[in-house]
Amino acid sequence: MPIFQPRNRVQILREMVARVIARSKLVGLTRNSVVFHLLAGAANEDAEQYVQMARLRNLFSIDKATGSDLDERAAEIVPGTIFRREALFASGDMVFTRTGTTGALPIPVGSQVGATDAQGQIRFRTTAAGTILAGFTDSAPIPVVATLAGIRGNVAAGAINQIITKIPGVVSVANPSAFTNGTDRESDASFRSRLKAFVQAISRGTPNAIEGFARNVILDDGRRVLFATLDEPIIPNGKVTLYIDDGTGSVEEFDESFIGSPDTFLTATLSGGEVDLFTTERPIRDDGSFVLEIDTGGGFITQTRGVDFELNPSIGQIELSTASWPSGLPVGASARAEYRYYTGLIQETQRVIEGDPADILRTPGVRAAGVQVEVVAPQTVFQSVTGSISVLPDFDPAIVSTEVSSAIQAYINGLDIGADVIVAEIIERAMAVSGMFNFRLDDLSGSSPAVDQVVLSSQVARITSGSISLT
Repeated sequence: MPIFQPRNRVQILREMVARVIARSKLVGLTRNSVVFHLLAGAANEDAEQYVQMARLRNLFSIDKATGSDLDERAAEIVPGTIFRREALFASGDMVFTRTGTTGALPIPVGSQVGATDAQGQIRFRTTAAGTILAGFTDSAPIPVVATLAGIRGNVAAGAINQIITKIPGVVSVANPSAFTNGTDRESDASFRSRLKAFVQAISRGTPNAIEGFARNVILDDGRRVLFATLDEPIIPNGKVTLYIDDGTGSVEEFDESFIGSPDTFLTATLSGGEVDLFTTERPIRDDGSFVLEIDTGGGFITQTRGVDFELNPSIGQIELSTASWPSGLPVGASARAEYRYYTGLIQETQRVIEGDPADILRTPGVRAAGVQVEVVAPQTVFQSVTGSISVLPDFDPAIVSTEVSSAIQAYINGLDIGADVIVAEIIERAMAVSGMFNFRLDDLSGSSPAVDQVVLSSQVARITSGSISLT
């Protein structure tokens, strides 16, 4: 296969001069001659064409294309399938406060509040109307969303304390908890990695396929899987664990409405002999709360897991043992269970991995037959940082401190599942902030002097702005 080999101006000019001399009666060319200058001009133009061709080649490489060119390559490789993720608006709840308690004070939808960071003011607006009820000084939490998308909207608890839209009677506002769900537009490196992973995952059934499909899961509210790691046991047993995270360390959501109010998923068997049962909701949070009871006519009797049945929490499957139920369930038997089940990103990712019979064309499933994939959240290992900074003259120490804190937070919260927290990386990110003269890391997550924090494959390191103390 021919290989494209760009040549520079010197190489082109040398060959041109050699050919002119070889095909004429000339014995040489001086640099001041007319012919040499003509050849030099032509060589420059040819070299520019090589440069443009090299750039064109790069535009058609997903490894080198950037920006909109990378978007176009993705559209050609997997049309209508993989798109760059747009920035998300940070959101959360606000509490509005007044001094009196007489009457009800309405909080209109669209009311704006604000916070201030190193770049200036950040504005948020209410997305629902609220009220400070009679007899109360505070409103119930009212949802707000940032007016600009991106991580700038991720503010610490209490940071939103400015009233922009004047509401008669309201004297202060505050956000009880931090906002963490704002994200910037996906970078070229992240999009390129996800695109490659998807192409490798088309064959399905492989670890790359499971991780690749998981990283493309996104909910209607914008929450998405940013990190996915498949953990396989050293001795294969047909079961693997897929850890996912959305960058916050708090991806786990579950419903416990069946605790104390069992899910009666089988009211009466039609013909008897059933050995495989399925819960109404899935996947099941396998935290020891699962209780199975079966009624064969004399009342519900609790069954023992590992003796009377086995459970596949990923799909809510209950397989009765032949030792306890040699003929399966008798006609007329009922079954119920108490359990917690995952919702949100874990539930949606499990659906993508397993496949959805109701949407088989768009969600055919990824895992190979005979392999059980359990989607769970990694254990979050929250970090803390204590340090001191020295700032160059003419820089505001408060602003530099805020930017250093943001840089450290961005580093740790951008780590993949199982990635260690490295002291040198923290120092490098801190020193890269404009205005920094020196940085001393005094303590990292309780270790003084600071040492690297080892994170297991089932864990993920995260940090909040309140856990960063800089002096």
